[in-house]
Amino acid sequence: MRGAAFPVGGIERGGVCLTLQVPDGLFAAISGGGVSATLLLTPSEARGFAAWLDAAAEAADAVGPPLYE
Repeated sequence: MRGAAFPVGGIERGGVCLTLQVPDGLFAAISGGGVSATLLLTPSEARGFAAWLDAAAEAADAVGPPLYE
């Protein structure tokens, strides 16, 4: 997970990229395409995950306006 810059209409916009790798057998196909997976976390893992998301959001905010408004 990280903050990222995306050029939109000549303006740099900030967003957060979250990439997950899921082993075979731990995801389910979605009707119409794609897959879904459930991530189970302990409370302390969830707090760490939240901290990483917050740091990525701060980095995205530093880029410029949000990618989506």
